[in-house]
Amino acid sequence: MRKAKASVVDFRGVSRLLLVLFLLTAQAALGASPQRVVSMNLCTDQLAMLVAEPGQLISVSHLAVDESASVMVEEARPLIINQGLAEQVIRLNPDLVIAGTYTTRATVNLLKRLGVKVAEFQPAYSFADVRSNLKKMGELLGRDAHSSRLTDMFDQQLQEAGRTAEAIIPVLGSYGANSYTGGGSSLESEIVTAAGFTHLGSQLQLQGSSKLPLESLIYANPDLLMSWQRWSDRQGRAVEILQHPALEQWFGPQRRISVDSRYWICGTPYTVSAIQQLQAAVASKEKDDD
Repeated sequence: MRKAKASVVDFRGVSRLLLVLFLLTAQAALGASPQRVVSMNLCTDQLAMLVAEPGQLISVSHLAVDESASVMVEEARPLIINQGLAEQVIRLNPDLVIAGTYTTRATVNLLKRLGVKVAEFQPAYSFADVRSNLKKMGELLGRDAHSSRLTDMFDQQLQEAGRTAEAIIPVLGSYGANSYTGGGSSLESEIVTAAGFTHLGSQLQLQGSSKLPLESLIYANPDLLMSWQRWSDRQGRAVEILQHPALEQWFGPQRRISVDSRYWICGTPYTVSAIQQLQAAVASKEKDDD
């Protein structure tokens, strides 16, 4: 009986093929965009929802569905909601976690120790920071072109808002929980300036978020006072100052502007809406005075 001829295996050829496949896979992995992105900060939530492609962002923070804080509640509802806890995030098996530099620090540090890729974003204190954060988010998610389009749209809307600014420049103060106001080097101040007005905090040479005693506010006597809708129905010691009789007497309805705080918390393209709403509110007060 004739014996079957044994097949000859070219091990060197197979090895070369496996090496090529490995290199191609590794190259693809290095250049691939993250597909399981988790955000743990309200501002990065909104930036990621604006920039990410469908299905790329799988989870956002619980603040993203807080109607008093988020402008993208409907977009956030279909996503997994997290409370910024490490055990929650790990179970989602993310290939990228996005966080703020001042929030969820314990979780961020633990995730890094576990080898999870974490990208941190500074808060936006200016329109330049908004552009920078949009660019950074686009690079992280492999959506550079889309983030560039968002930035161009943002700049165009800023220009349009600037053209509608009034010739008369009233001074606007702001007053929030625990007597805090904004000052120079803050997004709040830049929004007020872009709307065509002067911010009291900047005029008083305050910087960032600062406490302003009620007596100092009344003495400075801004033309209009912005009050934040976020605190309008809250109770507690932090907001007691907002119901002070002197504040109510000095800044009654004719000198008070109720501001939708959701558009002021984070620096995103939605910040333009804060400018537009402020311009409309001031114009409405001036019309009532006429």
